[in-house]
Amino acid sequence: MSEDPGEDAPILHQPPALTAELLALTEGSIEERIAKLKRKVLKDLIRVEGGSFMMGDFGREWTPEGLYYTSGLDNKPPYKVTLTGYNLARFKTAYAEYDVFADATGRPRAGMEPRPGRSLPPGIYRHPLVPAGMYWQQARDYCQWLGKQTGVPFDLPTEAQWEYAARSRGQNFLWATDNGHMDKGRNINAYEQGERMRPLVDTDPHEPSSVTRAILFPVGIFPPNPLGLYDMNANGWEWMRDWYDADWYRVSPEYDPKGPPTGTLRSIRGYEDGSYISGLNVKRFARDPLITGPDIRTGVVGPGFNATHTVRCVANIDRAVAQPQ
Repeated sequence: MSEDPGEDAPILHQPPALTAELLALTEGSIEERIAKLKRKVLKDLIRVEGGSFMMGDFGREWTPEGLYYTSGLDNKPPYKVTLTGYNLARFKTAYAEYDVFADATGRPRAGMEPRPGRSLPPGIYRHPLVPAGMYWQQARDYCQWLGKQTGVPFDLPTEAQWEYAARSRGQNFLWATDNGHMDKGRNINAYEQGERMRPLVDTDPHEPSSVTRAILFPVGIFPPNPLGLYDMNANGWEWMRDWYDADWYRVSPEYDPKGPPTGTLRSIRGYEDGSYISGLNVKRFARDPLITGPDIRTGVVGPGFNATHTVRCVANIDRAVAQPQ
């Protein structure tokens, strides 16, 4: 892991072609926007060939010291998982994409919920190019709607599918970067770099120096992992299909595990910011589906702030998906 370059980190930009493709989803009739979204999501699928791997913290068998990389017991000991092939979205879902679904189905757009205890207007952190913040059910509804529109079985990925893909088909990679390491500022965001790359979303007309930026930065800025997947360790949490159970690895089946049958918390993977060790490929997290709880600033209890919880859909089909013409 490299040192954080601080203010010396370069300001990187989303590829212009990707920017144009996302912004095009905001224009035209709803039928035209749906057609453009279908072409994009099918084109952006990454084929993940099935296989077996040891899921969980592999540090004890991999490091010279025989030590685990993470604390806690919910990802230990690693256990054998065998997966059927599937296709995973190249990018996290951006607001420009989710808005097509919301507008087509008459639902509220994601990220419009007010922040508990704060006076900022709803939707203040939205930007068409950044990962869309949403609750668990919104995430699953979006993926399954894509399935109905395309005829391809889209859903939320399982924890096993996510980790296998993040580790480039189960290799002992701690980071889903282009080289399996974290080179801050080059293949994952340094802290100050990430702050400066967040798009401007609002300026106070009475105080031009007072600006509000999106919580996350645009998708697809940093190099992908060897499979071609972007931003898996940073730029927002990703909702999993699984219920969360800290003891699940001890009882999980080997073949295509889908998580516990019931629960109260949902599993999430990835991390909000790439500057922290918590974003490791093997690290597990749990979250209330509505992120319900007391606001850390105000103590107000209710549905939580969802701007950093997003989705990357999976197509559960064991072959490459035909690309649109």
